Parts: sequence; C-alpha cells; structure tokens
Amino acid sequence: MKRFLHIAICAAVAVLSAACSLDEVNNRTPVADSYYATEDGASDLVNSIYSYVQSIYRVEIWSLTDMGTDIWMVGGDGPKDINNYTLSTSQGYVTNLWNWSWLGITAANTLIGRADGIKAPAATVNDFVGQAKFLRAWFYHILVMQFGDLPLVLDEVKEVQTTATRVPVAQIYEQIIKDLQDAERLLPDTATQWGRPSKTAAQALLARVYLYNEQWANAADYAKKVINSGVYQLEPDFASLWDADNQKSKEFIWSVQGSGNDAFDTERSWSSSIFTVRYDVHGANYGMVRDIANGRPYRYFMPTRHFYTMLVDNMDWDSRFEKSFKWTWYVNDESRCRENPGAAVGDTALYTPPFPVSAAQREWAKGKYRIEDINDYFNPNSPNGEETSGPREMFAQLAKWLDPTRVDVGLMTSLDIVAIRLGEMYLIAAEALMKDNKAAEGAEYINALHKRAAKSEELYEAHKVTAADMDIDLILDERAFELAGECHRWLDLKRTGKLLELVRLYNVDARPNIRDYHVLRPIPTTMLDRVTNKDDFKQNPGY
Repeated sequence: MKRFLHIAICAAVAVLSAACSLDEVNNRTPVADSYYATEDGASDLVNSIYSYVQSIYRVEIWSLTDMGTDIWMVGGDGPKDINNYTLSTSQGYVTNLWNWSWLGITAANTLIGRADGIKAPAATVNDFVGQAKFLRAWFYHILVMQFGDLPLVLDEVKEVQTTATRVPVAQIYEQIIKDLQDAERLLPDTATQWGRPSKTAAQALLARVYLYNEQWANAADYAKKVINSGVYQLEPDFASLWDADNQKSKEFIWSVQGSGNDAFDTERSWSSSIFTVRYDVHGANYGMVRDIANGRPYRYFMPTRHFYTMLVDNMDWDSRFEKSFKWTWYVNDESRCRENPGAAVGDTALYTPPFPVSAAQREWAKGKYRIEDINDYFNPNSPNGEETSGPREMFAQLAKWLDPTRVDVGLMTSLDIVAIRLGEMYLIAAEALMKDNKAAEGAEYINALHKRAAKSEELYEAHKVTAADMDIDLILDERAFELAGECHRWLDLKRTGKLLELVRLYNVDARPNIRDYHVLRPIPTTMLDRVTNKDDFKQNPGY
C-alpha cells in the first residue's frame, strides 16, 4: 500500500526488448491492456489511486476544510488568501486539490472499466472494484463540496478531450451514493490490508454523505450500522487516539497511510507541522532548540479567540481540550538557558496557556520560564479581544498530529492520518436523529462522547444533554470539541448554512471579505484554460 509501482517501467522494458530484435513487432497494443488484465497489474492500478489521496493529505485538505472558519484562522505563516477569502483562480492549494482529485477519479475509472477483463478470482476483483468505487466517491464528495456543479466522468479517458460539462450537485450526489452502495456490497467485511476500506468503511462514508445531503433517516441508519457493527469501539481515553504507537486504533474506520520512503513519488503529510508554533525562537534563551518531539514549526493554523473561549469554558469537566492541545514546552538544551540559568532538561521553558496568568505567577516565573498567555497573543483591549498582538507565533496549539517518530527535525510526518473514525459516527447519528425529530435518541449519542470526555462520573452526570438541549448550535460545538483539526469545520459550516454567520462573528481576518459566493471555491484557471466550450463551462460566480 505504501509503495506505488510506476507502470511506465513496464512500458520501457517492453520497448527496450523490442529494440533488441530486427523483426517487425506490432507495438500498437498498449502495455496497459495486457498488464491491467493481470491480478498484479490491477492491484498496482488500485494502489495508484491511493497515491492521490496521499497527495491531498499533504496540506491541501486541511487548508480547504479547516482554514477560514469560526474556530481556525491563519497563524504567522500559511495560506492567508484562504483564511481571508481573497482567493484567486490560480491559488495553488485549490488547483492541487482539483487536479489530484481528478487524477484519482481517472485511475478509479480505469480500474472499474477494465474489471471484467481482470484474470483473478471473483472475490479479488470485487475487492478491487469496491475500493475503486469507494475512492471515486470520496474524491467526488471532496470536489462537490468545494466546487459545486461538476463534470461527471465515469469512463476511462483514452483520448484527448477538450470539452467538459458541469452537471448539478444533486446528480453528483446520486452517483456518489450509488458508488458507495456498490462498494458496500463488493468490499469484504474486514479490509484486506490496513488503509484499505471495508464494507463498514463504505457504510461510514455513506453516513457522512447522507448527512451532508440532508437525508436524515439514511444518515442515522448508516451511522448506527457502523456503531453497532462490533468492528469498532470508542477509545476509553481520548488522548490515545493521537498516540503514535496507536495508529491502528480500534476507533479508526479508514486511515490514509503515511509514507516514510522519499525515494518514491509519495507525499509526506504536513499535518505534524502546520499546527505548531515557534517554540524554537521564543524559547531560544530558555533552553529550547527545534527538535523532533515538538514538530517543525510552520504555525499555519491558529485558533480564534472564540474557539479558545469555547474550550476553556468547558475545560472544568471536558478533558478533550487538554488532550488535543499543548501549551507547555520543556527545556531540551541546557546550553541555551540564558534567561533561566540552572534549568535542566525537562524543566518548563515556555508556558502559553489559553487563559490569563496572574501577576503573581508571572512574578514567580521570572528567571524560570517564559509566559505568553491568551492576553499576550490576543490584544484584550481590541474589539472583543480578538485582534492578535504580534506575529502569531506562540499560542496554545493543536497537538493531535505531532509525530515523535520522525527521524530528522527537517522531515514531515510519515504517520497515518485517520480520515474516518467512530467518534464522527456518533455525531452523525446525533445530528441526523435530531433533524428527524428524534432528539431524545440523538442526545444519547452526544452523551456517549461526553462520558468519554468527562473528567469524572459526577461531572458526566452533570453535563448529560437532553432532547431539549439538542439544536444545531450544540451539534456544531460538539463537532468542534471532538473533531478539531480533522478536516471538517468549513464543510460543517457550509452544509448547515452557518458559514457566513459564524465567520463574520468570530474570524477577525475573514470578516471584512467573506461574501455569499464564498460557499464555493473558484474553478482553477488551469482547468478553464483547457476547455474549448468556454461558453458552457463557466467559472463559479464571484471569481
């Protein structure tokens, strides 16, 4: 799964072999026609689809599904145009997401179209086709949420095409659902290998798609199928979900496999770096240097003050904040302890809490460690206290994706990235049941997550929700607490009709710019330049 065969090698070998003979050889039959008909060739073709999934999970998916929301804004680095809603039609991350998704769809179409000719056991072919249909649906769902109406391409592309037609969103969803229903039927109950989808993974993605498509009963039904399947379990401790030694968690339904072999054209994910802060700069005189445990400090994503307020307001009982975020750093180089002489490795070096620190604690900390609290990285005297005070380099950071297994401080992560997990299914069931006028039943799925999150049984009992509590605002808050940084927030705000409202309320950078048309991204210029039927294939409004 983590190695992708370059089919071009086979073509090169065939050409070289022919060149060794003076006999006339008919080379008109493409090598793919024979190679993809074999079990090994079809397997390699399926594997190639995953390489495009892997590419999207470099940095693009986070930038276009979390940035520019009520809970995430851009840090000292990162895609400011995405956060600020000043996107151009040539924006690189948008273009990459578009291109890689279509390349994935193209590879999936090739496998599906050639399935009848694959010389392999029926169960193996069914598995190949099920994987291809699952992944085609996954790519199309990404595209339809970002771009709206799309070309619906279901056949292998065998010749140059210069025209394209966008079909309505509803028709795209019909195909996505059909593909996932086929995948549910074709895929094995247990995945043949970690990182490949199973029957229940198809059901889980169906639950998500049904929710996004407002088919409440179906969404609830499929979420409950996965929850009750017996295949997965909620981790008792939320922190264990982010343990690098627990990549095959019993809660993970489908993960995107990482790669640690840079000899192949695979993409390391940036996930371990884009939520980090400049600890190596701000801690330079307090015994800190850049290291593996604390990540490569790219500081792309910074929580909004609103998000910190939400989290801190619940921190007395809900452990998810402390188990998802980091605001204490420790000395890792005693030779750099110029401001805190005598400090030893393991002593506190930096403390950046998402709440105010008292004057007494600041005084006591002098000569021991550096403090930058929420009123240092936000200006409390600005309107709503939400304007940042400096270059957005130090703050309480998301720590879910940190990778202590990296072999060099300059490398990105090679860990897997969970794309679908059981906790999301509980949230889908809760929302769908509430929308289907079954709020009391839906509340029990929220309470299951509260039970895990609560710091004690007594606190759990005090924070159980009832049918009367259930509304879309509670659901969105719960999804923020549970799924922060897991590529959901922008999509959640868009599908619930809350994007403009909440961004204008809480994202200080985006507030002046966001408009109604920003619920869609621009079609990349590279695509518009390729089509010849420009009167029919138009840019999304506003761009």
